[in-house]
Amino acid sequence: MDIFLIQTANIQNIEEDLLAKFQKKEIFDKKKYLIHCFTYLMLDRILKEVYKIENSEIDFINKKPILKNQQKYFSISHSCEYIALAFSDTNCGIDIEKFKNRDFEKIAHRLRFDIKTPEDFFQNWTLYEAEYKLSEKSKSSKTWQINNYMLSAVSPNSSEDYQIYFDTIS
Repeated sequence: MDIFLIQTANIQNIEEDLLAKFQKKEIFDKKKYLIHCFTYLMLDRILKEVYKIENSEIDFINKKPILKNQQKYFSISHSCEYIALAFSDTNCGIDIEKFKNRDFEKIAHRLRFDIKTPEDFFQNWTLYEAEYKLSEKSKSSKTWQINNYMLSAVSPNSSEDYQIYFDTIS
């Protein structure tokens, strides 16, 4: 699985007319709209430039975006100033979360997480969210703590190899 971690600060360099071409749903909050469009622009660019997939047409099945031609599987997540995109030859899920104050104990109890630290909570939370996006039981996972973020990716493929790339698309 290839994971691309992209800073949303790059949005400042892109014309809004170009971003608007990548709108997939109606969003009224300006910042969320720009991040949404930028995410799909990066998705399109990575599919074309890295994987040489020209037809990047997307369908939504149960709100999950998928490539119509199913040449690659992908998953999307964003938190504050980062977008995380995962690509695999099999289904995949990804989640990124910025560390912030939460009622860790209450949420952990409700979801039956075994936690001792905030880092434990965010690792469990991102794995939970990534698996939710996977829509099936994962057989492999990988988690990274990157500054004040936790990033987790999951796969149904027990021998999945995970590679992470930082801001390699600009």
